[in-house]
Amino acid sequence: MTLAAALAASSYRVEDYWWLEKPRDLVHAERGEWATFSASQYDRTGDVPFTVRVRLDGVRPAEAPFGEDEPLEPPDGVQAVAVDLTLAAPPDVPLSGCQLVVRDAAGTEYAYQSASPSISQATSPCVPPDARGPELDLFEGIDPDTGPRRPDEWSVSPVVLLPDGVEVAEVLLSWGPPEGLVISAD
Repeated sequence: MTLAAALAASSYRVEDYWWLEKPRDLVHAERGEWATFSASQYDRTGDVPFTVRVRLDGVRPAEAPFGEDEPLEPPDGVQAVAVDLTLAAPPDVPLSGCQLVVRDAAGTEYAYQSASPSISQATSPCVPPDARGPELDLFEGIDPDTGPRRPDEWSVSPVVLLPDGVEVAEVLLSWGPPEGLVISAD
Protein backbone atom coordinates (compact mmCIF):
# COMPACT_ATOMS: atom_id res chain seq x y z
CA MET A 1 0.00 0.00 0.00
CA THR A 2 2.80 2.42 0.90
CA LEU A 3 4.60 1.65 -2.36
CA ALA A 4 1.42 2.31 -4.38
CA ALA A 5 0.91 5.64 -2.60
CA ALA A 6 4.51 6.67 -3.23
CA LEU A 7 4.25 5.79 -6.93
CA ALA A 8 0.97 7.65 -7.30
CA ALA A 9 2.31 10.71 -5.50
CA SER A 10 5.40 10.93 -7.69
CA SER A 11 3.75 10.06 -11.01
CA TYR A 12 3.08 13.71 -11.83
CA ARG A 13 6.85 14.14 -12.13
CA VAL A 14 7.01 11.79 -15.11
CA GLU A 15 5.59 14.54 -17.33
CA ASP A 16 7.79 17.28 -15.85
CA TYR A 17 11.05 15.39 -15.64
CA TRP A 18 10.86 12.94 -18.54
CA TRP A 19 8.18 13.66 -21.13
CA LEU A 20 8.72 17.42 -21.26
CA GLU A 21 12.48 17.27 -20.71
CA LYS A 22 13.20 17.16 -24.44
CA PRO A 23 11.42 16.40 -27.73
CA ARG A 24 10.35 12.74 -28.00
CA ASP A 25 7.52 12.81 -30.53
CA LEU A 26 9.68 13.39 -33.61
CA VAL A 27 8.99 14.01 -37.28
CA HIS A 28 11.91 12.70 -39.37
CA ALA A 29 13.31 14.31 -42.51
CA GLU A 30 16.36 14.18 -44.77
CA ARG A 31 18.83 16.94 -45.63
CA GLY A 32 17.82 18.84 -48.75
CA GLU A 33 14.14 17.86 -48.53
CA TRP A 34 11.31 20.08 -47.31
CA ALA A 35 9.66 18.81 -44.13
CA THR A 36 6.34 20.11 -42.84
CA PHE A 37 6.17 20.38 -39.06
CA SER A 38 2.99 21.20 -37.13
CA ALA A 39 2.70 21.66 -33.39
CA SER A 40 1.30 24.03 -30.77
CA GLN A 41 2.73 26.64 -28.49
CA TYR A 42 0.90 28.23 -25.58
CA ASP A 43 0.48 31.84 -24.53
CA ARG A 44 -2.02 33.94 -22.55
CA THR A 45 -4.69 33.28 -25.18
CA GLY A 46 -4.30 29.50 -24.98
CA ASP A 47 -3.24 27.02 -27.64
CA VAL A 48 -1.43 28.59 -30.61
CA PRO A 49 -1.15 25.96 -33.39
CA PHE A 50 1.38 26.54 -36.15
CA THR A 51 2.85 24.91 -39.23
CA VAL A 52 6.31 25.59 -40.59
CA ARG A 53 8.19 24.08 -43.52
CA VAL A 54 11.89 23.42 -42.92
CA ARG A 55 14.77 22.34 -45.14
CA LEU A 56 18.28 21.56 -43.89
CA ASP A 57 20.56 22.82 -46.65
CA GLY A 58 23.76 21.67 -44.97
CA VAL A 59 26.13 21.76 -42.02
CA ARG A 60 29.53 23.38 -42.61
CA PRO A 61 32.44 24.98 -40.77
CA ALA A 62 31.34 28.44 -39.62
CA GLU A 63 33.32 31.52 -40.52
CA ALA A 64 31.17 34.08 -38.66
CA PRO A 65 28.37 33.88 -36.06
CA PHE A 66 24.89 33.85 -37.61
CA GLY A 67 26.07 35.32 -40.92
CA GLU A 68 27.70 38.40 -39.38
CA ASP A 69 30.83 40.03 -40.76
CA GLU A 70 32.91 39.63 -37.59
CA PRO A 71 35.25 36.61 -37.91
CA LEU A 72 34.66 33.69 -35.57
CA GLU A 73 37.60 32.43 -33.53
CA PRO A 74 36.55 29.55 -31.26
CA PRO A 75 38.87 28.54 -28.40
CA ASP A 76 41.36 25.69 -28.81
CA GLY A 77 39.68 22.30 -29.01
CA VAL A 78 36.39 23.78 -30.20
CA GLN A 79 34.92 23.92 -33.69
CA ALA A 80 32.09 26.13 -34.87
CA VAL A 81 29.56 24.71 -37.33
CA ALA A 82 26.91 26.65 -39.22
CA VAL A 83 23.56 24.93 -39.65
CA ASP A 84 22.13 26.24 -42.94
CA LEU A 85 18.33 26.16 -42.78
CA THR A 86 15.58 27.45 -45.03
CA LEU A 87 12.18 27.90 -43.38
CA ALA A 88 8.77 28.95 -44.66
CA ALA A 89 5.67 30.03 -42.72
CA PRO A 90 3.12 32.83 -42.82
CA PRO A 91 4.62 36.05 -41.39
CA ASP A 92 2.03 36.21 -38.59
CA VAL A 93 3.08 32.86 -37.06
CA PRO A 94 5.21 33.18 -33.87
CA LEU A 95 8.35 31.09 -34.41
CA SER A 96 11.05 32.81 -32.34
CA GLY A 97 10.78 30.24 -29.51
CA CYS A 98 12.67 27.67 -31.57
CA GLN A 99 15.34 25.48 -29.99
CA LEU A 100 18.14 23.94 -32.09
CA VAL A 101 20.27 20.96 -31.11
CA VAL A 102 22.78 19.01 -33.20
CA ARG A 103 23.58 15.36 -32.47
CA ASP A 104 26.58 13.25 -33.32
CA ALA A 105 26.32 9.60 -34.45
CA ALA A 106 26.34 8.41 -30.80
CA GLY A 107 23.39 10.68 -29.96
CA THR A 108 25.36 13.23 -27.93
CA GLU A 109 23.58 16.57 -28.14
CA TYR A 110 25.07 20.06 -28.54
CA ALA A 111 22.63 22.96 -28.16
CA TYR A 112 22.58 26.28 -29.96
CA GLN A 113 23.44 29.08 -27.57
CA SER A 114 22.81 32.71 -28.35
CA ALA A 115 25.62 33.78 -26.04
CA SER A 116 28.67 32.09 -24.61
CA PRO A 117 32.14 33.29 -23.63
CA SER A 118 33.32 33.04 -27.25
CA ILE A 119 30.24 33.86 -29.35
CA SER A 120 27.28 36.20 -29.42
CA GLN A 121 24.47 35.67 -31.91
CA ALA A 122 20.72 36.00 -32.44
CA THR A 123 18.48 34.85 -29.58
CA SER A 124 16.45 32.58 -31.88
CA PRO A 125 18.15 30.21 -34.32
CA CYS A 126 15.11 29.84 -36.60
CA VAL A 127 14.13 33.38 -37.55
CA PRO A 128 16.01 36.26 -39.17
CA PRO A 129 17.40 38.55 -36.44
CA ASP A 130 16.21 41.68 -38.26
CA ALA A 131 12.66 40.37 -39.00
CA ARG A 132 11.75 37.91 -36.25
CA GLY A 133 8.01 38.06 -36.75
CA PRO A 134 5.55 38.15 -33.86
CA GLU A 135 6.24 36.72 -30.41
CA LEU A 136 3.82 34.69 -28.33
CA ASP A 137 1.52 36.88 -26.24
CA LEU A 138 3.03 35.97 -22.87
CA PHE A 139 2.70 39.14 -20.79
CA GLU A 140 -0.16 41.60 -20.54
CA GLY A 141 0.79 45.06 -21.78
CA ILE A 142 3.67 43.90 -24.00
CA ASP A 143 3.05 44.08 -27.74
CA PRO A 144 3.86 40.68 -29.32
CA ASP A 145 4.65 42.39 -32.65
CA THR A 146 8.45 42.60 -32.78
CA GLY A 147 9.00 44.90 -35.70
CA PRO A 148 9.60 44.34 -39.40
CA ARG A 149 7.50 41.74 -41.21
CA ARG A 150 9.19 38.35 -41.55
CA PRO A 151 9.26 37.07 -45.14
CA ASP A 152 7.20 34.04 -46.20
CA GLU A 153 10.46 32.10 -46.76
CA TRP A 154 13.90 32.83 -45.29
CA SER A 155 17.32 31.31 -44.66
CA VAL A 156 19.35 31.32 -41.45
CA SER A 157 22.76 29.91 -40.51
CA PRO A 158 22.95 29.64 -36.72
CA VAL A 159 26.30 28.53 -35.30
CA VAL A 160 26.77 25.70 -32.79
CA LEU A 161 30.02 25.13 -30.91
CA LEU A 162 31.26 21.53 -30.68
CA PRO A 163 34.44 19.78 -29.56
CA ASP A 164 36.98 19.33 -32.37
CA GLY A 165 36.45 16.11 -34.31
CA VAL A 166 32.71 15.79 -33.65
CA GLU A 167 30.66 15.26 -36.82
CA VAL A 168 27.03 16.32 -36.93
CA ALA A 169 24.69 13.44 -37.81
CA GLU A 170 21.31 15.06 -37.06
CA VAL A 171 19.75 18.46 -36.50
CA LEU A 172 16.82 18.68 -34.07
CA LEU A 173 14.41 21.64 -34.02
CA SER A 174 11.65 22.11 -31.48
CA TRP A 175 9.26 24.81 -30.39
CA GLY A 176 8.75 23.01 -27.09
CA PRO A 177 8.60 19.35 -26.09
CA PRO A 178 7.32 16.80 -26.65
CA GLU A 179 7.18 17.49 -30.45
CA GLY A 180 10.26 18.03 -32.58
CA LEU A 181 11.68 17.76 -36.07
CA VAL A 182 14.85 15.72 -36.56
CA ILE A 183 16.69 16.03 -39.87
CA SER A 184 19.50 13.75 -41.00
CA ALA A 185 22.63 15.77 -41.80
CA ASP A 186 24.15 13.01 -43.99
